[in-house]
Amino acid sequence: DERLGIRENIKAVKEEISTEEQFLEGMIKTERFFKNKKRYIIGLLTVVILGAIGYSVNTMLEQNRLKSSNEAYELLLKEPQNAAALETLKQKNEKLYEMVRFQMAVEHNDKEVLAQLSKSKSPIVADIAAYQLAQMEEGVSAKSELLSGFIFLQEGYALIKEKKIAEAKIKFAQIDPNSPLKQIAQNLEHYQGLK
Repeated sequence: DERLGIRENIKAVKEEISTEEQFLEGMIKTERFFKNKKRYIIGLLTVVILGAIGYSVNTMLEQNRLKSSNEAYELLLKEPQNAAALETLKQKNEKLYEMVRFQMAVEHNDKEVLAQLSKSKSPIVADIAAYQLAQMEEGVSAKSELLSGFIFLQEGYALIKEKKIAEAKIKFAQIDPNSPLKQIAQNLEHYQGLK
């Protein structure tokens, strides 16, 4: 029995040593891996850290830009002639700057500013400015890709008021069939006896 107990103890000690050897072997392999790949690991960590810092800085700058442009816009609402606020808006938020210029141009019937805005990089601003400019200049037909349905509806309605029913019907027919304005045009035709 003693021999059996000693054998079991020896077996347990061997298993324990084997486990410790495996643990040490794993540690050595891990250490060798890190030693061989140290440059790559440090490089990867550096890129991740720099990326996180860059993202944080970019987010902070964007928030500051938006805050400055909002403050300038609020000031312009109170003092429309404030040149410093207008310049800040131009530097911080060009789209909002163009919309403010458009609003001021419409309020003051400023055809020169509307002509400038009709060449804007923003297709919406350019389209609306060109349309508004054409509306200010009598006898000039506005050509607008975005507002074409509205223009045809407006022109058709003007013709109906002049009792030029056939010409109005031609204008209404030019409205895109999928446009929500098509139903309004059909209603105008109906109530004028065109159907």
